[in-house]
Amino acid sequence: MKTILAILLTVSTLATFTPLLAQTSAQAVYNQGVALFNEEKYDEALILFEQVLKASPNFVYARNYAARCKSALAQNLGPKNDLEGRLARVIIPEIAFSDAPIGDVLDYLASRCQELTNGETVVNFIYKGTPEQRKGTLITLSLRSVPLAEAIKYVGELGRSKVKYEPHAVIIDPNFAAEPAPATTETAAPAPGFAAPSPTTTPTSKSTFP
Repeated sequence: MKTILAILLTVSTLATFTPLLAQTSAQAVYNQGVALFNEEKYDEALILFEQVLKASPNFVYARNYAARCKSALAQNLGPKNDLEGRLARVIIPEIAFSDAPIGDVLDYLASRCQELTNGETVVNFIYKGTPEQRKGTLITLSLRSVPLAEAIKYVGELGRSKVKYEPHAVIIDPNFAAEPAPATTETAAPAPGFAAPSPTTTPTSKSTFP
């Protein structure tokens, strides 16, 4: 009789413990999914959230995150094909340049990126300036613990160049044409305390001939 009671107690305990174990496991997988989501690895995170929902269909937070992952993937978000996003996660401990040619700076950033990522991330810079611009555009910059994408932005600004990300390269263009301001027929409202000039009193220039 005691043996039968012991068996029944064991079965009852296991029946209670098994759902708790499954719940703990689901929570752990959910936490991993959230971590991947925060890293913008939406495809990997979605797989984990779907696993959680199979084990715990009423896990509301997992369902919400799964929906957000699907939305992000539908918009083609995430770092999978996003060079700028990948470079934003590469942190350079220190940058110090004093009157360095922009060409040398870009070569250094490309080499440092490959070194810091053990060759997993390779960035190719395409400088569209002349050889004289590449040597004569001097950069002075001092930064610590800066994302590589931010460093590239600063280099572009200091080199008076436009930075454009392509799927496999970063374009640095010092000769980009400024976009013209859009034409408009609207008249700007005058600042408080100032009256708008009357069309009849607008000064005009005249040519005077003897």
